[in-house]
Amino acid sequence: MPFSPTPMTIRCPFCGQPVQVQVRQIIDVSEEPSLKRLLLAGRLNAFVCPRCGNRVSFAAPFLYHDPEKELAFVFIPIQANLKETDRQRIVGQLVEAVLRQLPREKRKAYLLQPKEFFTIPSMLEAILRADGYTDEDLKAMEERTLLLHRLLNARRIEDAEEIIRENAEKMNGEFFRLFQEALAAVQEEGSAEEFARLMAIRDRLLELTPYGQMVRARTQVVEKFTRAPSAETLLEALLEAPDAATRQTLVALGRPFLDYRFFQNLTRRIEEAEQAGRAEEAERLIALRREILEAREAVDQEIQRVYEERARLIRELLSAPSERELQERLVQHLAQLDDIFFDVLQMNIQAALQEGDTRLAQALDLLGRIAMAVLQQTLPPELRLLNALLNTPSEEGRRRLLERNHRLLTPEWLQWLQQMEARMREEGRAEVAEQIAAIRALAEQVAATPAILRPS
Repeated sequence: MPFSPTPMTIRCPFCGQPVQVQVRQIIDVSEEPSLKRLLLAGRLNAFVCPRCGNRVSFAAPFLYHDPEKELAFVFIPIQANLKETDRQRIVGQLVEAVLRQLPREKRKAYLLQPKEFFTIPSMLEAILRADGYTDEDLKAMEERTLLLHRLLNARRIEDAEEIIRENAEKMNGEFFRLFQEALAAVQEEGSAEEFARLMAIRDRLLELTPYGQMVRARTQVVEKFTRAPSAETLLEALLEAPDAATRQTLVALGRPFLDYRFFQNLTRRIEEAEQAGRAEEAERLIALRREILEAREAVDQEIQRVYEERARLIRELLSAPSERELQERLVQHLAQLDDIFFDVLQMNIQAALQEGDTRLAQALDLLGRIAMAVLQQTLPPELRLLNALLNTPSEEGRRRLLERNHRLLTPEWLQWLQQMEARMREEGRAEVAEQIAAIRALAEQVAATPAILRPS
């Protein structure tokens, strides 16, 4: 189960404004991988002052825990100038907080002797070395990180453009990955204004750098298919794809359309090119057909592997001796409770019913209901509210739900809904986008209704 942040009041060092912030004291990457992204991006325990607009990073003790690699690192800021007894007390409290939440069988010796760090860079180096980075990798990453921080801290879009133009060749795929992680971290923070600022910088990156132009070309080709998914648009997108990576993405997205009819159309194009004497075009199409077949086989193998993995997980979960133990196991496997998990679960229920094994079908149904409840508990209230609204078909039902949750209808939440609607449209999920648009319009009405006029 994720560790809750601790509310603290921090005074902005630039203008003196007291700001209420949520401080992360436990970074458990198995529970919240996004916190590792925040840490690596230099955005952990940071805030934007609402008065002066400056970004403030403040040093607060925290414990970094990676159970897969058996890492327990404690950061104690050197500027805190703590006495030895106070330092040991803080370390002990952080370790105890982790141990309390872990099952007994996962309380291992490495947690009792966490390694202490007094600067963030030294801790980051240890984390990255554990991830397999070499000295050369670390030096290159340090340069990229410094460049990223310069770009992220540019308050005016003109300043960001200047940085991009001066360093366009250095802004490669790895740099874009770091920028995307910072963007994702800001989105998870819920800062709509900061997210919009970074999106504007991203647009300049796509426009002004060679790698960004390649990414934009890839995106345009993929969108050609996702805007109107069909076998025909998939084939056209594959023919226009600028590289193998884009074609692999299209094959993964369009796997359901790669049927006999699709390959029949592609073969017809090959024959037409051969008959017209366009030998070079025919060879290119033959090579494309071979590449698509190989990529489809790789996608099918990966899908099969994931389905088998989810089936094993379901068998393991069914062996839980009690509902409480089942909930604990589900929490440990949150990342695997995806659409495939529920697809496999439903297939198992249908198979059990066909075989007349009602006891197994009931056990699987209970597993599904508890899994959904666990997922709901881990979502922030704003996302739980959106899910509940999407599952409420009538406008009147949605209105009542919004009125009961009026405190959540903040300008930030309404702007987040707008961003979610745009993302759904980008992904070709027009029906969901329309639902979110309707919810946002209704939420704006309810948010504007004075309290005295709302039902009690």
